[in-house]
Amino acid sequence: MAARRAGHDDGRPDFLERVVDRIPFLEKELFLLRRLVRPGDVCIDVGAAGGAHLLVMARAAGPTGRVLGFEPRPGSLAVLRRLVRLARLADRVELHQVALADEAGTLPLRIPVVPTRAHFHGSAADRRSTAAFSRLPHREIEVPTARLDDVVETAGLARVDLIKCDVEGAELRVLAGAGHVLDTHRPLVILEADDLHQAREDATGADVLAAVVTHGYRVYRYRRGRLEAVSGPVEGEDDYLFVPQERDAPPIA
Repeated sequence: MAARRAGHDDGRPDFLERVVDRIPFLEKELFLLRRLVRPGDVCIDVGAAGGAHLLVMARAAGPTGRVLGFEPRPGSLAVLRRLVRLARLADRVELHQVALADEAGTLPLRIPVVPTRAHFHGSAADRRSTAAFSRLPHREIEVPTARLDDVVETAGLARVDLIKCDVEGAELRVLAGAGHVLDTHRPLVILEADDLHQAREDATGADVLAAVVTHGYRVYRYRRGRLEAVSGPVEGEDDYLFVPQERDAPPIA
């Protein structure tokens, strides 16, 4: 069965899409993913976390599609595996307990005892800004890292159609290990880029946008059910869609 698209049949976004920008914590990218992913697509979810984006991509890609999800936290990965089984999507989803980065190796990961977001150790500025967080009870584990370029080559993927990346400030590391995929496969990219999280790497949201644009991409934001071209970071916006310059903006109606 074809994936159901968000919005009305006449192309107008529904009420929730029109007001999603005003609702805190509602992931508007979920609406966008439902419109972008097509049957048979190969998608990559970097920072799969609770699995909402991954499940949307897997359903939209259909039985002929493929979704690779990457989540380094063992507890989150266990929940993801159960969700995939319950949703009967195991035939098209592969889950990896790996943090995508700029090189293969390991990184320390701090996991709080009280559920919240985990943080990789970053810059000195990051450690100062998260001093209160670091005093909370937590455990620390080493997680494996890999380059997306190497993962795609090892998996023998002939195509990559879409990448969604939300890794709480480590986006530049992911991009540094994904240059070949961006240049060769030319996927659509949905990426988080804001100053708050990028401060952990002594970077800014503008640095993240520039890192993708340099591979020949244009930048859009998704607002009220429509794509709007932007030339740089937009105040209050965290997530952006990147489209290869040789392609038109994808129809999302």
